[in-house]
Amino acid sequence: MTAARALAARHPEYETWLALHEVATAAIDDRAWAAAVAEPSDAVPMIDGVTFRVEARAVTDLARALLRGTAARTPAEGDALTLLEAGIAEDDAALAPLAERLGSTPAILATAAALVVVPLLQACRAAWRARISEAWLDAACPVCGAWAAVVEARGLERRLRHRCGRCGADWAAEPVRCSFCDMRDHERLTTLVSDRAGERGRVEACGACRGYVKTITTLTACPPAEVALLDLETVHLDVAALEHGFERPPAKPRAFSLGVAPRSRAGRLAAALLGGRR
Repeated sequence: MTAARALAARHPEYETWLALHEVATAAIDDRAWAAAVAEPSDAVPMIDGVTFRVEARAVTDLARALLRGTAARTPAEGDALTLLEAGIAEDDAALAPLAERLGSTPAILATAAALVVVPLLQACRAAWRARISEAWLDAACPVCGAWAAVVEARGLERRLRHRCGRCGADWAAEPVRCSFCDMRDHERLTTLVSDRAGERGRVEACGACRGYVKTITTLTACPPAEVALLDLETVHLDVAALEHGFERPPAKPRAFSLGVAPRSRAGRLAAALLGGRR
């Protein structure tokens, strides 16, 4: 049983999203995504300044699979690229015109946009992880720029590591420090602890900037493609943080560009086979 299906068995209310997550993670094996990854920039996040040349077939196939079964019209190649670009940038405002064009809703497209990026960003993390500096301690992912989904308190020594739910990146964290504003005054920092039986998570929050992170105790590192599942499984901690007036800041802007690569031989063959079935 996959991790997503095991989580769905425990939380059937998440079943639809988890099925879509499986679609997105299955696409990681498509070589087109790794081929789209260029050299990272010297900036942080490394995605800034990068030009991705993605294979339109890979993006379009995934976008259509994620929107299948919804009321949305089948996205054309340009629509799929718009969805991917908005997802990388975490720019939900850019989805409103696309939702109107596809006869869908911004909420449905926001879900698809958050998942269509998974294969590309996971490929970025795999290619660039050796360049992540141990000196980087902030909440923003050094690979893709998203806020950390969780902090793992890992192993018997409870070593703290930020984890990204989009690309799966793993980077350092410090105790008694706000990852958003660098506050180190322990009197301005607070911890919210759940009274659930068997709870292994808590909320670390800052009274200065009102930001928060979820800290999860674990023996080993969560697999990169499953960090989003850990984030979802601990959503009750997000609810508790929000109820106490804490929140994550808005997404930071990212400066990347997206182009279309020539179709690979494998892609041409797949298109020909699919065309023959129509």
